[in-house]
Formats: sequence, structure tokens, C-alpha cells
Amino acid sequence: MHTINIPDDLKAQYRYAIEKAREDRPRYFEWIKNEIEIAINLINQYDKIYVIGGLGSRLIKAVPTFYNQFLATYNGPDKEEIQEDELIQDDDEIEILLEYVINIASATPNSKNGVIPTQENIEEIYQQLSKIKSNINFWELSAENPVGGNEFDHWLRTNIMQDTINVRGDGYHIHIQELYQEIFQPFDGFLQQYYGFDSKDIYNTILKLDSLVYSKVGNPFGATQSHQRLTEWMDEIGQESIMETMMKTGKHFIRQFTEANPDLYDEQAPDKVVSHHLDRVESYDKVFWVIPKTSKEKLIFERLSLQFGDNSIFFQPPKFKGFPLNDTLINLKPLIKENGKYYHFSMNLAFRNIFKITEELIKSADTVYYENSFKGNSNSNSRDNYIEQKTKKLFEKLLPTTHFFHSLEYYIVENGQSKKTELDILGVSDDTIYIIEVKAGELNTKHRRGALKGLKDRLEETINEGSYQCHRALKYIQENSNPTFDYVEGGTRKTLPIDKTKIQSYFKISVTFEHFSSISVNLKYLINSGVLSPDFKWTWIVSLYDLMIFADLIQNENEFKEYLTHRIALYDRNDIEFMDEIDILGFYFENKFPLGQEKENEILHIANYKDEIETYYTRMGVGIPGVIKPKKKTENK
Repeated sequence: MHTINIPDDLKAQYRYAIEKAREDRPRYFEWIKNEIEIAINLINQYDKIYVIGGLGSRLIKAVPTFYNQFLATYNGPDKEEIQEDELIQDDDEIEILLEYVINIASATPNSKNGVIPTQENIEEIYQQLSKIKSNINFWELSAENPVGGNEFDHWLRTNIMQDTINVRGDGYHIHIQELYQEIFQPFDGFLQQYYGFDSKDIYNTILKLDSLVYSKVGNPFGATQSHQRLTEWMDEIGQESIMETMMKTGKHFIRQFTEANPDLYDEQAPDKVVSHHLDRVESYDKVFWVIPKTSKEKLIFERLSLQFGDNSIFFQPPKFKGFPLNDTLINLKPLIKENGKYYHFSMNLAFRNIFKITEELIKSADTVYYENSFKGNSNSNSRDNYIEQKTKKLFEKLLPTTHFFHSLEYYIVENGQSKKTELDILGVSDDTIYIIEVKAGELNTKHRRGALKGLKDRLEETINEGSYQCHRALKYIQENSNPTFDYVEGGTRKTLPIDKTKIQSYFKISVTFEHFSSISVNLKYLINSGVLSPDFKWTWIVSLYDLMIFADLIQNENEFKEYLTHRIALYDRNDIEFMDEIDILGFYFENKFPLGQEKENEILHIANYKDEIETYYTRMGVGIPGVIKPKKKTENK
């Protein structure tokens, strides 16, 4: 955890580098294009199964599992005997670079089948891709302000692009699972009708993919996964049938198991379950080979897979051939199919995109149904209605002594005319009112590529509109002597009067389905770019995923109000920048508020305060028992 105060000399060096990049930007662009072409040629020299496998094996080493997370907390007498390669191998770039190599490799056919690279070849490709990513980030930062825009437009554009390139995942596994199951379960009948499988089948199949790969890795965690497969197979076949086959053929039960699971079979050792060292390139075709076991799994594998050459859109348009933000199919089709075999290279890709995958299935089957029934407000089970209902439930969990009402109506006077308007959620406690709006709008690929006008329009529809609606409701309460809201509960229309004599504080909150990362925590940039009106800035902007974290970790209403008071006060400061909302929560848990006096001509970049929260969810997600929940420290450390 640290606060970064960038020294003046480093700032000067950065400004100089930016100026130099701007002086000869066309040549810089051509250099990047050439470096991408070098990467494409390097990848195309070899059988792509093994190239992608090389980066996939690195990801396996970097992904938290029960085993490596247990070792990280282990303090037994034999701790020093633990092998270095059994611990998690930190690599902040590997997931991004793995996706990049999949994108490039799948854009053209696999013309070098059987030409296996060395580890040195794979390392060269890794370093080349890393160089490209770093330079594209800097190239975007060095751009001039957009035409007709200002420096804050430039910040907004580059920030969303860099977030798209460098950040993976909107929420933690446990929260993604919860939202996915609740959103898509009402549409299982529709999915079954069109595809022969439902959202539960999709979820279980995608979850199984990682285990199929891990079961072939030669470490203790891999051994537990292969043993689990063995146990499931024995339960499926039955002990009696296994013994009968053994008596008739003489085949050991392990031999029977490996023949039924060819990805675990080694013809040189048929009576053993195969396991592979991740540094052995020749084994990657086995490690990442995944086999569907049921007809439903086969149907899902087919929907999730593409073949080499199918992803040609990644090389379009020619001017931006192979740029990381290009259109791609791999988010919807994360598996590779080659010679009738399926390969699962990225441990997180399918699960991270499970919402997009399932939504696209519904949309592809019936666009009208998708727009009218899955989205929108006409269907009580729609995604958008669910998000509002879920937000209310999360606040009820977060603030159990507060009474929350939803879908409220009230009347305002506008241009001399009485007008009915709405508020999504209103929370009333003994002395506090929470005014809450919910926005389901999302950014599309064009927005995330930096299409500034569309990006600003969408942010206005979500962040500004939500903030305005909160502002409007608060104004109504404050300017009326007896404000009332109408709502429906249990089929009965009711009226909620607000007794302002008891209220000591008001909080405006806008909950977004989209995770806007650093954009929503540095609102001064949105104000200066014209996206957000300064009149509405005193609204806490929080994503649904982040709200789930607050509902898990905040202990009581007083703590929540204390956090919000410090948090919203940040909107009035120009000297501090945070990376995201959970960093601010971590900062609060470290008891770092209140802040000192604002400093002129100085910006403090506060980062990595969410490390303890990240560790908690990571270890809980892999099943480590007794993980201590983060909470506010009683003393400043």
C-alpha cells in the first residue's frame, strides 16, 4: 500500500517523453505497426497450439489455486522445502498477453502444424507482445487532445482505452457466480428451446474447463484435480462394471480410466494417469486439450469454439492490423478447435465473459425477445429490472435497520406544470435518507476503443443522468414542507411521507451495472469534459459489483455513513487520485481519513490499498478456510 508523490524531475522526464512522441507521432505509429508485424511473423513460424500453450502455461503458474494460496499462508516446519515453482508466479501482464496471442493466432490458419517452438522462442514472443502493449499505451497517452475537445476529453478517452487493454474482470468469482445465476435462470426455458441447454449447463461447463486443464498439471493441485476426475468416473461407471471389465480384459482400473479420458492417456505408460511439467513445450497439446463428456457439453463446446482463421476481423481495418483493441471473436468463443479437438488456453477468459456469451446466445436466437424481454422494463424478470431489485437487496443487507422502498413516484413543478417523475430506490433510517438511482447502460466496443462522442453520450446517460435524478429527488424533499412518495407494495398503492424533522443527513447514490473503474472515482475529469454537471457531483457513483463488496465488508450504518462522508468529500479536491472505488475502501480500512489540507500544484496518486481485500476474496474464492474478513483498523498504521 502506498501513496505516490511523483518527483518533479520524473514529471519533467515524462513530459519530455510525451513531447518527443508527439513530435514524430506518424513515425511512432509506423514503428508500432512494424513491431506488430514482427510479432505476427514470429507466431506464424510455429504450430500455434504450442505458441498459445506457452503463454497459457505461464498463466496457470500465475493463477491463484487452493494449493498455491495455501502454500502462501503455510508456516509449517518444512516451509523452506517448498519448491519455488509450486508458489504463485506473479505476472501482471500474462493474462493480457495470452489473450493477445490468441487473437493474433486465431486470425489466420495454423499453417505450421507440427513445428514446435522452444521455450526461448516462446519467451521472444512474450517479450515482443509486452513491448507492443507498453508502446501502444504510451502512444495513446501521447496523443493530442481530440478535435474540438480538451485535456480532460483526452484523459477520458485514454483512460477508458487503457482500462480496456490492461484491466481484466469487473468482479470477484463469488459475485459473478451470484449475479449470473440470478440474471439468467428466468431465461432457461428459452435457452433450452433454442439450444438444448440452459444457463446452468453453460455455467457448469465453463467452470469445468479449468479443472480439465489443471488435472494434467504435474503438481499436487493437479493431482487432486485428476483424482477428482477419477472419482467422478468411478461413480459414473460403477465399481461392479469396472471389476467386470478388469476380469474380462485384464485392464487395470487406471487403464480403463485413461482410455475413457484420452487427454490423460500416455501410450508409454497406459496404467498411469499422465501429468505434465509446465515447462515442457511438447506436452501443451495434451495439457490444454479438453474433451466434452456429454451431449450438452458437446453443444456448448461447439458454441464456445473457433478455428484458426475464424478471427480474421482482428486484422481489420488494415491500418490497425493486430492492434489490441480491435474487434475480436475470442470473448464469445474462448475455445480453439483444431483437427476435431478443443483447446482451453486461458483459465479466466470463458468465465470472465460468461455474461456476454449467454446474452449473445439469447440475442442470436431472437433479437426482438432479447430487446423486449431480456432487457428493458416490460418483463418483470428482465435483466434491467433485476439489477434494480438486486441493488435494493444489497442495500438491505448493507443497512439492515434501514427501510428501503423501490419504484417510487412523486410530483414536481416544471415550467409551471405539475409533472410525475420517478425514483428507483429510497432508503429511510432513523436520521438518514438514501436517494438511490440504478443505471443498467453499458459501454460497447466502440466506446472502449476511444470513440469519444459515443463514449461521452453513454456516460451522460449513466453517470450524469443518475446523478441528476438523485439531485432532483433531493431538491424535491428539501424544497417541500411535506414531501411524499407513492409506491406499490404487495399489490397495494401506498404513500410514503418524509418527516424531515428527524433527518440529519442525506446521501445520493447512483449504482451502475457497468464497472467504470477510475472514471467514476475521479469525477473532476468528467465535469471538465462536460459529461457531468458540477451541480450533480455530490453523488456517490458505485458499480453493482463494488456495492456487493461493501455489502459484504461494511459492518454497520455508522461505518457506512462515515465512509460516504469522507468519500464524497474527495470530489471537492484536486490533489488526490485513486485507481478505483475499492482502493478508497482499503484506504478507509487503513484509517487514513480524514485527509490533511489540499496541496496546490501537487497530485498524490493513491494505489494498492485494496490488496488486503483482493487477498480475502482470492483465498475465499479458491476455498481456503478461515479467511479473515478485512475491516477498519482502529489505529492509523
